[in-house]
Amino acid sequence: MIRKTLCLCTIFCAAPLHSAWAGAWTQQQGKGLVIATLAHSVADSGFGDAGQGAPVADFRKTELRAYLEYGVTDWATFVAQPEWRDKKTGSGQGEAVRGLGRIDAGFRLRLWSDDSRVVSVQATGRMPGASDDLAPANGGDTDWEADARVLYGRGFSLFGRHAFTDMQVGYRVRFGAPADELRLDVTAGIDVTPKVLALAQSFNSVSVGSAEAPFLPTREHKVSASLVYRYDDAWSFQIGGLATIAGRNALRERGAILGLWRSF
Repeated sequence: MIRKTLCLCTIFCAAPLHSAWAGAWTQQQGKGLVIATLAHSVADSGFGDAGQGAPVADFRKTELRAYLEYGVTDWATFVAQPEWRDKKTGSGQGEAVRGLGRIDAGFRLRLWSDDSRVVSVQATGRMPGASDDLAPANGGDTDWEADARVLYGRGFSLFGRHAFTDMQVGYRVRFGAPADELRLDVTAGIDVTPKVLALAQSFNSVSVGSAEAPFLPTREHKVSASLVYRYDDAWSFQIGGLATIAGRNALRERGAILGLWRSF
């Protein structure tokens, strides 16, 4: 049962939002996973400097991501994610961004594991894509970034069902005007049927240090819930929703997610 749980964790621990990479488990050598995700979100309000509700210009965002992980060895997994995006803030000229978004790439290394738990570290570089420095829709997305994190995963049985939790604590260096960020991403999953996995996820970021004008210190707390249907050993389908539930100088986003998964 434990080994089956670990298999589920390896397949299903990928988080499709904001480059919150797959869980602490590594792929077997020569094995991999590709996830194509379409996400659409909107916002017509936000959170002010004290976390209170604040009006903002209408915002919409559509992103198409292709997430890849591949087992270079049993303990080292290569991860990468290019994206295409269409973002717009308000209705004025120069407030829309459309084209290639960030390209993320790096490695996850497994440090320790037993039959049900694993500890890993991960480092990725984040290259900016097509952008206009004057477009508010970029939101500080115009400079290089580096992300390093420690990951812990655990598989277990809950009410007779296979389940897992995954926690990632990271620090993101932003080589530009925005402040660096501390990040905490948590995922919990349980197989409600042999073919359907329910996922609950939380993505959290807090600014560290000072930000240069026109950027402000930020805090953002997003949640996502989704169902993943495993069609067979190779193909899976995902549908879900997302929302920003609290923050500081952040948008109150809400949206939907569709995903197509391919294991190989």
